[in-house]
Amino acid sequence: MKRIKIDCVQPGDILLTARPAKISRAIRLATRGVVSHAMICVQHGSFIDSTADGVQARNLQRELFEDDEEVFLFRLKAPVNRDLLSKITDYARAEIGARYSVSEAMRSVSKTRRPRSRRQFCSRLVARAYKQAGIDLVPDADYCSPEDLRRSVLLREIPVATETVTSEEIAARAARRNPIEAMKQAQNAVLDAARAIDPRVENFNDLEALIVSRPDTDPTIAAALRQSGFLDLWRMETDEFAWRYSFALMEGMATRHEALREYCIGTVKEAYSGGVRFAINLSHMQILHKQHPRVSFNLLLELYETLTINDQARREVACAWLSKHYPHDLKQHLEQIEPHSSHWYSIVDCVEPALAALSRQVVDSEGRLDVCSSCGDQPAVAYRLMNGAETMPGVPSLNLCEDCIQIRSAMGNKLAPFL
Repeated sequence: MKRIKIDCVQPGDILLTARPAKISRAIRLATRGVVSHAMICVQHGSFIDSTADGVQARNLQRELFEDDEEVFLFRLKAPVNRDLLSKITDYARAEIGARYSVSEAMRSVSKTRRPRSRRQFCSRLVARAYKQAGIDLVPDADYCSPEDLRRSVLLREIPVATETVTSEEIAARAARRNPIEAMKQAQNAVLDAARAIDPRVENFNDLEALIVSRPDTDPTIAAALRQSGFLDLWRMETDEFAWRYSFALMEGMATRHEALREYCIGTVKEAYSGGVRFAINLSHMQILHKQHPRVSFNLLLELYETLTINDQARREVACAWLSKHYPHDLKQHLEQIEPHSSHWYSIVDCVEPALAALSRQVVDSEGRLDVCSSCGDQPAVAYRLMNGAETMPGVPSLNLCEDCIQIRSAMGNKLAPFL
């Protein structure tokens, strides 16, 4: 067995595979191609695809391929900015839970191109994700095959680096609970409860709309959230990998020094973009619950608060460990989102719209970007927020003058100058 080396894949990349199984061969025959399945990378080590079980997230480290299975990696020829990339990956994430359409997948190789439902199949999911961002990988994003994606003139093939997975590792993994499988089962249990009420529900966005439009469904959905285990899945991570959330525990793992270094580098590379979705979901749920008080929304609000805090703890432990042992690595790899950049606004608009509006006003007034995010004074220095989960969830950084540094420090903000 083999797996893809995590560092050779970037968000937005498309993985195409050709398994030796009968179904895969049949798809390749029908499409006159060399590939039969498509997946899209949404984060370092995480990708999403659509199978008979529906749209689901997968972990690249856990995804094993047969030795005779072919794997191809494709990337846009023309790189896109981070805002556009976020639109692509956000669409794929939002589709998690959507059901698979066997009939429409089969029609992708026929002349019949109706209906065009909201259900997914692997190549449709990938093509639609890009189309949502204004990029047409194929002539018809609703009906295309993995082979159509492989032949897209907008993509270029990237060499794939793989590594052998030992039988001992496979056995050890089989003995542990699979968090990806647990997540899939929990999500499907919640969505099944909603679909029993309204068969049109495909994903969690539809679930929210159902609860808003029909308050009588709230007790049923709240019960499904509790009983499915969806609200407690995060404990699998914190229980099995407690050292990721404790500097003292990480320091005690001296025998795994090089592995820790690799893990911490991977973590700080996506220090903010990797977990910002939790803060965005939290902000969204706070607004939704305020406008439509529901038990289900309150449960999800509490969940996203926990996930946002956990993400911050994981990031800061990795930063602290690298700062002590490999400061050059921290300086080289730490993701630092420049205040008042387009990417900064794309995040802050979602989590702290009042701050975004204020900073736009002062930037426009002064005619320059390097002003204080709060008052517009100069000079101002860029700081990252070390405890934003408690003070300003999701805000990655601020430009601050001396007065505002003192004010925010007094308010409890822990600030670190950009490296």
